[in-house]
Amino acid sequence: MAPKPFDPNTAPKAVMTGEERAAIQNDMNNLALRLRDAAGIILYEYKIHDLVPYWNPFGFDFKAARWRELLKAANEANGLGFDPINMPGADMWLRGNIMSNGFTQIGKSPHVHLDIATNRPGLCRLYLLDDRTSRRLDTLRRAAIVSERQSDVFKKIYQRMKGLGIDLDHHIGSHLEAGRLVLDGINFVAKDHNRLLAALTDLKYPAGDKVFFRGAKSARGHFVGNASFLATDGIGFRQIWQTFPAERPIAAPNAANSPVMDPKASARFGDSQNLPDLTSVHCAVSKRMCNIHIDEMGFVVTDASGTRIVDPDALRHIFVELLWKTDLQGKLPFWALDDINFVIPSSPNDFSRVGVSIDVAKFGRVNIALNGSCSTDGKMETSGTLTLGFKF
Repeated sequence: MAPKPFDPNTAPKAVMTGEERAAIQNDMNNLALRLRDAAGIILYEYKIHDLVPYWNPFGFDFKAARWRELLKAANEANGLGFDPINMPGADMWLRGNIMSNGFTQIGKSPHVHLDIATNRPGLCRLYLLDDRTSRRLDTLRRAAIVSERQSDVFKKIYQRMKGLGIDLDHHIGSHLEAGRLVLDGINFVAKDHNRLLAALTDLKYPAGDKVFFRGAKSARGHFVGNASFLATDGIGFRQIWQTFPAERPIAAPNAANSPVMDPKASARFGDSQNLPDLTSVHCAVSKRMCNIHIDEMGFVVTDASGTRIVDPDALRHIFVELLWKTDLQGKLPFWALDDINFVIPSSPNDFSRVGVSIDVAKFGRVNIALNGSCSTDGKMETSGTLTLGFKF
């Protein structure tokens, strides 16, 4: 008996529940928020309608009444670069001969990708492109793919380690990945992790003092120092500060021949600029994976007698760098992690302030920040300041 011909009127229909519809709507909204965070484009301002979701990769087609304005905004956004690529997988636009202008998010994968059709006015699509690449904006405003070694993060860490006496080319084996910031650092599988362990352990400053404090997840030896490695995967190494004036000269002005600002007063406007470099290299070495990054605040110190000290700046490292900027990645948008900074009593503010600072505007080398803090010396004096900063 021959099978009956297909009849769409009698065929079973797939019906989504309200929860399933809500979940899809939430996923589309999150993708639109990614575009907002990357480029400042609020998609719903362009009167979008007729949203059609799809998967592999996840995204949605839509129509925009103000598509010309959307195209102009995408062209001008610093977080997007021109990138005329085909969508991975089954690209229905390619099959339908739909031509478009494409834009991909700058930075680390996964990226949001926006296509605006040129031969079907108003038709657009937004999808998540996870191709394990990094992109940067070139001089022609294209989203150029860059290798991990070409990233600014890798270059800064490579030069920092080379200045200390470690050539990473001798140790990086495979699976090199560069993070978004030097605080995230680089990950790689070492050619020989035991050789890297030995190199970091034996590394010394020209004066003969060790560069790194090698830690362990135990109470033996330096208890407080070892406790600072509890969040480290593998054997940890922290760069040791040296308090000798010859090693780290302080850039503070001489009160005898130049005006000097009260450090507690200047702390109301942000970190002091009259301090030496406070950053510190932190390495984690294991057979499976290695990480090298640069902490914004070093806190392992060696005094003139050779005694290792974990100074109070560790508090700022824990709260700002570890809990806020590292542990909350993926849970909060990057703009919040980058632009909101907590003021913790530490060397840059003379241990005198606690509060919060928000970067309200950034224009190239110019930064405007709003600071709110109170004193910690018992008077509980509060202040609110607006700081204008320049990078030369």
